[in-house]
Amino acid sequence: MRISEWIVCGFFAYLVVLARLFPVSGRRRARVLLVGLVCVGLVVMLSQLRLRLPMRVARDWVPALYLLQAYWLCGLFFMHPMRAVEDRLLQLDQRLFALTRLAPLVRRAPRALLELLELAYLCAYPFIPATFGLLCAAGLRAEADRFWVAVLVASFGCYGILPWLHTRPPRSIEPAGPIDQRSLALRRLNMAVLDRVSVQVNTLPSGHAATALAAALVVGELLPGLLPVLVAGALAIALATVIGRYHYAVDTILGLAVGIVGWWVSGVLVP
Repeated sequence: MRISEWIVCGFFAYLVVLARLFPVSGRRRARVLLVGLVCVGLVVMLSQLRLRLPMRVARDWVPALYLLQAYWLCGLFFMHPMRAVEDRLLQLDQRLFALTRLAPLVRRAPRALLELLELAYLCAYPFIPATFGLLCAAGLRAEADRFWVAVLVASFGCYGILPWLHTRPPRSIEPAGPIDQRSLALRRLNMAVLDRVSVQVNTLPSGHAATALAAALVVGELLPGLLPVLVAGALAIALATVIGRYHYAVDTILGLAVGIVGWWVSGVLVP
């Protein structure tokens, strides 16, 4: 099996154990067990069978599915918000906004700039498959394991903390802020997307920031000409998470650090 596939198996085993230890409902526990077994079974099947080209390509892409399933399963462990932690995170954000005068800047910023930030946040979803697609288009499918090790270490490093640290995103608990008063079209689209695909709880560190930066660094290392553009895209996503109040600033800063760790680990495990 590939290193990334061992990581997938280990993470889903971790979730299955947590489902036995945490006071989650029987339905949630059964879902964690079922999805975990299906994902691990798929990993084993794809790694052990002699596959034709279409299935070998599918094996390269299927970690994106494992990533999504891990995110949704981790959301099942959320019970009650830790309000003391949320209050502390909000206080830190208020200090940051006061120090940088972000709120007045958002009120005066050109509408097009704010729409671009919302577009950056929306692009967090296709960013991972798009960057992997760049590798494949450049004839670097052999680097699939390196890519997915970086992305999965970064994402699982964020999602795996969610069962232990229960917080809501700032947009859910703050009054409407300056960006909400600008009536941005892409912000409404982002909210609609979140209503349908998000688990509606906060990941600390930010999975958006971590996975985007990890992917950008790996692909940028293998395709150096794209490094500035990809890193700029990842940082734009990170900035959008804070400006749009999708994450606390601490979430995003830690997420960027986890993304760097994921990239570094991929270089160590898959040289």
